[in-house]
Amino acid sequence: MTASPAHLPTRADGIQARRRLLEAALPLFAAKGYQQTSTREIADAAGANLAAINYYFGDKAGLYRAVFSESLCADDKKATPLPGEAASLPLEAILAGFFRDFLTPLKNGAPVDLMMRLHFRELVDPSGVLGREHDAELAALYTGLASLLTQRLGLATADADIQRLAHSIIGLALPYYVARDLLERVSTELLADVAAVDTLAERLAGYALAMVDSERQRRQAGNIE
Repeated sequence: MTASPAHLPTRADGIQARRRLLEAALPLFAAKGYQQTSTREIADAAGANLAAINYYFGDKAGLYRAVFSESLCADDKKATPLPGEAASLPLEAILAGFFRDFLTPLKNGAPVDLMMRLHFRELVDPSGVLGREHDAELAALYTGLASLLTQRLGLATADADIQRLAHSIIGLALPYYVARDLLERVSTELLADVAAVDTLAERLAGYALAMVDSERQRRQAGNIE
């Protein structure tokens, strides 16, 4: 069965109805993922009927893509690649800035936090609805970090161990998005307020620096396969 084409409303009531569907779908998709979220749940949460989803978005996949692409918050801030001009700074300062930027959405609450959780959920549990464009930003983070590590360890190119190290450093922060529900149950204080998130960024930078130092020592000892 071919989905109905999406409809972009022009009347104020239509715009509001469409937005309610987006706002209702975001927390459900972020918490449960695409496959486990039903259109009935979304419609009920929005106070709408099922036909409204088809009318405004074509189908569930269209709604999911719209949630992904349309920012629900004007001050949405995402982490950006490590800037090349920062290469002269101490590595600890660069890593601290990296994690502060990466974790900033956790300070802002919903819907920014929910948008970030949805993006990371898509990375670890792809819906199959989107193409590969959604991971371009994280790929840019990885590329920038790998380049920086290559430079700081005095290498000509990023070998397999640099790649492992870059992925591992980024991985330090990912659980605070993709495992947010667990953290809220067992480690509430870690993300309790702005100061807690700043402390987390500082600690993660320290852990990352220790990882870099460990790799440097391993290379200096000649333990390279």
